[in-house]
Amino acid sequence: MSDAINFSHLDITSAQPPPSRAPQPKENSQCFHFVRRLITALLFLFVLISVVSWIAWLIVHPLGPVFTVSSFTVSNLTLSNNNDSRIKADYHLVFSMKNPNKKVPLVIDSFEILLLYKKDTVLTQAWITEAVSLEKMSQKNWSAEFPRDFGEPLHGREFNEIGKDWSKRVVSFDVKMKTEARFTCGIWLSKRRIMKVSCINLVVEFLEPRGINGKLRVAGGKVCSVHLA
Repeated sequence: MSDAINFSHLDITSAQPPPSRAPQPKENSQCFHFVRRLITALLFLFVLISVVSWIAWLIVHPLGPVFTVSSFTVSNLTLSNNNDSRIKADYHLVFSMKNPNKKVPLVIDSFEILLLYKKDTVLTQAWITEAVSLEKMSQKNWSAEFPRDFGEPLHGREFNEIGKDWSKRVVSFDVKMKTEARFTCGIWLSKRRIMKVSCINLVVEFLEPRGINGKLRVAGGKVCSVHLA
């Protein structure tokens, strides 16, 4: 029959359904839940490490180092009043640093040493340029030389007061330091603290005839105060 339909020429591929796709919202939800779990796990790990570290430092309870001025000498002291009101001298300071901790070594960073008169008048300064490492229960001695011509001019009242003290052959100085101390416990526990050291009322006696050379009055050294922040 001429009217019969020839199905062999039809494109049967056009009748096939489109390929299926995975549901995108489900994949996005799984990814979101994974990221949220990961962040939660990291936060929990951070809190756990912080708590363990805090408890460990509470148990160890590290103490600050002990500073002691063992020797302080003043040589060739002169008061210059040629319109600049300066005190000039050669200062030599020897001090010891002791770590009193039985379980924790510590490292003291490089620091500046200020030599003062009446607690707030800076006469000169020196620097300890190397970090000091102190093992458990160890002690080290350190010395500092102060530059003779560094000091700023003094005010009239301060210059007159130090002149009166010198005429009595007794002058009181102060030494102050500020640095950082790093305590280490084991391989991964480390803690840094700001450290302020004050050595107050270092009384120097000028007993030799000319009165230009003096040394620390206290025998056996002067213990300084140490504040950790």
